[in-house]
Amino acid sequence: MIVTLTTDFGGHYVGIMKGVIKRIAPSVEVIDLGTDVQPFDVKGGAFVLYSSYKYFPAGTVHVAVVDPGVGSDRMAIAVRSRNYYFVGPDNGVLMPAAKDDGVVEVREISNRRLLLEEVSGTFHGRDVFAPVAAFLAKGGEFAEVGGRIEKIIDLEFFRVVGKGRAEGEVVFVDRFGNLVTSLKEGDLEPKDECVIKIRGKSFRARYVRTYSEGREGEILIIKGSSGHYEISIREGSAKELTGLSVGGRFAIL
Repeated sequence: MIVTLTTDFGGHYVGIMKGVIKRIAPSVEVIDLGTDVQPFDVKGGAFVLYSSYKYFPAGTVHVAVVDPGVGSDRMAIAVRSRNYYFVGPDNGVLMPAAKDDGVVEVREISNRRLLLEEVSGTFHGRDVFAPVAAFLAKGGEFAEVGGRIEKIIDLEFFRVVGKGRAEGEVVFVDRFGNLVTSLKEGDLEPKDECVIKIRGKSFRARYVRTYSEGREGEILIIKGSSGHYEISIREGSAKELTGLSVGGRFAIL
């Protein structure tokens, strides 16, 4: 069985989570899905999970811990979808992926016997989410996680689409400065050129199928591997040029 990790921790914290999982379930394979999400970037973490979860075998346990509210009264939850399990904080980070696969039930992580003996107020990835993921990965009954709940925090990527105009937001920025947007196939009408409006500024851009079709320094709109449109610059950083980061909104005309 497989457990994946998506976090904004980086460093040795991820290694500690792996150690906890392997101690409880030695035969489980643990894979870093995205352990360098920008700090506190719940929306970016949600996109990493959403764009990746389906490429793993059914039964995989996906752990996502981008958790600015750690130690507060926010719930810790586990979600069972049609094909996977999702474990993490109740702040929306799990929901785009879980809803995409089809949520079957959600439970609050409340069974103290599944957690580490001491639960800190700052590292629930180690003390709560890692042991619960290990329990599920080695075949534990989902119902033992805790009581079933109906009301949880949702997360939707902003998009408004109309004739000749689409509004969206940046949901992820990769290491090249490409801006992955909330707009998906069918939201835009590809044409030779368009205008991107950002905080009163206008940028001319061109739709392309591959980066190589652009000229060096040209602003491009391209459908990325996730199926979402990206704002990119051939051999440059769209993030630096536009000033947009995750959550930043724009319009394409």
